[in-house]
This record gives sequence, structure tokens and C-alpha cells, in this order.
Amino acid sequence: MSIEALARELIGHQEKSKRLLESGDIDAWLDALTPELRLVEQLRTRLLNHSVVVTDDPAVKQVLSGIDLTEIEDFDKVGSKLLYSWISTAEYGARFAEVNVLVAPFQIPFDLRCFLDEARQCYALGQFSAVQSLSRTILEAAVNDIAIRIGKIPKEAVEKDMSREYPTKKRIRLVAGDHFNQIYQHYRDLCTVVHGLSTSATSGALGSLTTTIGFVQHLYEQHKVHIKNRNATKC
Repeated sequence: MSIEALARELIGHQEKSKRLLESGDIDAWLDALTPELRLVEQLRTRLLNHSVVVTDDPAVKQVLSGIDLTEIEDFDKVGSKLLYSWISTAEYGARFAEVNVLVAPFQIPFDLRCFLDEARQCYALGQFSAVQSLSRTILEAAVNDIAIRIGKIPKEAVEKDMSREYPTKKRIRLVAGDHFNQIYQHYRDLCTVVHGLSTSATSGALGSLTTTIGFVQHLYEQHKVHIKNRNATKC
């Protein structure tokens, strides 16, 4: 039975309960509560599994908006059922093992490290669109960091709107060297997911993340001498 059909059935029971309560038949009203509560629980469970419900029925919309999903009694049981219905612990561990680790020649920014950690976790959990969106974020964060470290972009520009003076294409060109075409094409490919044009870039989730990590590692290696020299000069 669809969520909409369950909601309509609940509406029928609610109307019946209202009539019984108004008539003063308390015993019959209490008996009618049992199937009503059962339908509410069914709807809570179903709504946890669905991000979208299609209906143009005002009564159904009102009923669904009034169901509080946080009132589920046993979240441990429900959560386990939801989690293990689409991934196992073996799959989770195996997917972590599939993702390359970034080997950096020096400490990278904390935010970039967080983006990398989250992308690996998303891949392990099968959140593939998120992986590809984060891949673009990782690439941009690394490009920005390197461009600032080698003095191509002032730090203040990163904290403001860079799109006009330093568009992404220009920022990548400033640090990519001979690999500009490959890196920019990869960035454009990831944009199809970020901008909602597709759920998958050309190389998919693992390919997108692996390629991104490879490019980031290459860029840091390519500029490490310059960056280390600038750091030494500042000291």
C-alpha cells in the first residue's frame, strides 16, 4: 500500500474516532484508537524510507505534516534495520579500502583534511553523489590553498567572492601547469553533479574521488619546493 493510501486510511479512522468521541461512546472510541495508532506507526516507518511523497491531496498533506518522526519508540531497532538493509559492515570496510590515501609533502589545511575524511566516509556508506560533490570541493580547496601559499592569490580574496577576479578556471590555471587541461576537464565533469545535471560524473564516485586525490597530490608535490621556501622565508 502506498503512503498516500495509508494516509487516506488514517484520515478515515480519525474521522470515525472524532464521531465516536463526539457521541460520547468512550469505549468504542478507545477501540478505534488501536488501528489509528497502528497506521500512524506504519506511516512513520514508511516516511523514514522515503525522501519524496507525491500527492496533491490537501487532507493527505495535512496528515503527513502532522506525523512526528522523532516519536519512534525504538530508534536502535529502526536504525539498524534501515542501515543494514542497504549496506553491510563488510561492504563498509571494503569501500574504505578502495579509496586512495592522500600522501602530502607537508601539513594540509584542516578543512581540506575534513573534506577528504568525509568523502571517504560517504563512499564507504554508498553516498555516491555526495562523494562526487565533495571531490569538486576538495579540488577547489587544494587549488585555493596552493595558489595562496605560492603567492598567486591574496588570502583576502579567498575570504571574499572570488568568482569575478579569480574564477575557478583562472585559479586552476595558476597552479596546474602542464596538467591544466586534464584538471580543468575533471573539474567540469564534477560540476555536472554539483549543479544537478546528473547523479554521476563520467568516472563515477570512486573514479572521481581517486582522480581528485591524484591531482591534489600531484599539485602539492609540484609546488612543494616553492611553498617550503616561502615558509622558510617567513620564519
